[in-house]
Amino acid sequence: MPLILRPWVRLTFEVGAVIVALALTGVFIWVLRGAHDWALQSGQPIFGDYIAFWSAGSAALDGNVAGVHDRAVTFAYHKEAIPDVRFHAPWNSPPTFLLIVTPFALLPFPVSAVLFLVLTAGFYFAVARKILPDARALLLAATMPAAFYHLATVQIGLLIAAITGLALYWLDKRPRAAGALVGLLAIKPHLAVLWPLLLALTGRWRAFFAAAASAIAFVLLAGLVFGFDSYQRFFESLERSAQLISAQRITTPAYASLYGNLLQWRTPQPIAIGAHALSAALALAVAAWTFWRARASHEIGAHAAALCAATLLLSPYLFFYDGILLGVGAALMGAPRTRYELVAMVFAWSAGLTLTIGYFIMPVPLCPLASWLLLIAAWLRAGNRVPRPDAAAA
Repeated sequence: MPLILRPWVRLTFEVGAVIVALALTGVFIWVLRGAHDWALQSGQPIFGDYIAFWSAGSAALDGNVAGVHDRAVTFAYHKEAIPDVRFHAPWNSPPTFLLIVTPFALLPFPVSAVLFLVLTAGFYFAVARKILPDARALLLAATMPAAFYHLATVQIGLLIAAITGLALYWLDKRPRAAGALVGLLAIKPHLAVLWPLLLALTGRWRAFFAAAASAIAFVLLAGLVFGFDSYQRFFESLERSAQLISAQRITTPAYASLYGNLLQWRTPQPIAIGAHALSAALALAVAAWTFWRARASHEIGAHAAALCAATLLLSPYLFFYDGILLGVGAALMGAPRTRYELVAMVFAWSAGLTLTIGYFIMPVPLCPLASWLLLIAAWLRAGNRVPRPDAAAA
């Protein structure tokens, strides 16, 4: 028998989501105390990581693309935007993403940050409305902690989630358009690595070739605009990016990978990377198996959940805002068919709480746990181990 959710279960979850959002709002207000001239007391900018986007875009507009990965260059733009800033946000992204953020640097920093947040949030909610069962469910999309944190940090998670969600939603309806969207994930390549596997194993070749063409065109365009040597500098910067996690250089517990969480527990690095590698290898195998098992039925819910969950289990370079992908996968699975699926979806929604729990209590590997729960739920559904509601009705 398929699981039938009673109205009070949904209401309880919604009330809990609102309570969490209100608590996070209280945390934001507390952090904002004593803020002055767009800087917090700690010296960090009010719009958090977005200052890296604005600074890199400003350097590009000034013709200094070669300096976007240089700490001295980007920090000078930090100071231009916020004279009291004492926090450096490095630019760790490829030229493809620089192509996106550079036009925003034409605006003053606070205006640019708000516009970027409004546009990416608008895209996120537009996609959420397509994939969620009703408008009421948008409450859960709005209060999902990983998404809610964007009010403070103005990161890229909403944009990645929207692109991924719309590509999955269109995958069988508009495969070429879906593939074109997948190509845009070249702004965060490590969050797109499973797409070729999904498309190939499920025989979605129109989307596969559209994604390849889109990604190639995007990479070439960025290279023509900024120079192809900008890719060399990006690859050279990856070692410094990795050190953000390996040397625990982020001041708040923002890490979302198993590797990052284990290091927060002061686990020796060889053990932490070994455990992460084992988890990633298993996740890759389970995801591939899920794609293969569901290929005949093209069970988009299983494909979406497996893609999103396994993506977050592969990369050691992961932060709390990347956890929105779990919400996308859970939403595309549709209504839970078993109690286990319900539990997995609740964990998927709450994965971003790692930041708050880690800051006030202790670091908890909530995102890896939630990812594994959702990946297993996708594997079970792909194997038809739970009956479809329409089959049960028949």
